[in-house]
Amino acid sequence: MDTVALDEPIEGDQQVLRIVTASVLASLSVAAGPVASFIPRLPWGIALIDPVSLFWIAAFLVGGPYVGLVATATGTVGLFFFDPTLVGPFFKLAATLPMLVVPWLAVRWFTDSEEGRELARPLFYAAFSVVAIVVRLVLMIPMNLVLVPILFGYNDVTGILITTISLNVIQGFWDMLIPYVVIHKTPVFENFGLW
Repeated sequence: MDTVALDEPIEGDQQVLRIVTASVLASLSVAAGPVASFIPRLPWGIALIDPVSLFWIAAFLVGGPYVGLVATATGTVGLFFFDPTLVGPFFKLAATLPMLVVPWLAVRWFTDSEEGRELARPLFYAAFSVVAIVVRLVLMIPMNLVLVPILFGYNDVTGILITTISLNVIQGFWDMLIPYVVIHKTPVFENFGLW
């Protein structure tokens, strides 16, 4: 008869933990949506810190690419209930994906292990956070140049460029820094890391 020690993790347990982690952090991101409306905003309604994506990046850092992508996708769908135009959630999704994919690819391509603890190294994380922000800009600049005039009737190309670049750099910085500090500069990853 096979026996299993009660304190030993079972492979199925890891999958359940990943799903639960993604679900909890996606739910927190959706709950942060209405709360985010109380954060001071620029005149056209955009906040310099958007707490929604912080939970998605935290999900990735603690749980890996699967958890991060599930939390991001689920959180995006949840945001549709607060923004029936779909514009805000779509832009948030497009802006956040590079912040997950670039660090994940960095771990896969430039480390000997494919473990999340590799992202705890400050210089490694900072370098690929900069790359992620650049990729974010490469995606968001054309999207804003095309969609802002269509959706909002604002046609000043210089204004769109300045706004898009400055907001994405500022939000990207906070998107990468705050989850990193919470996950890797506290015992969170050591106690709850799933990859």
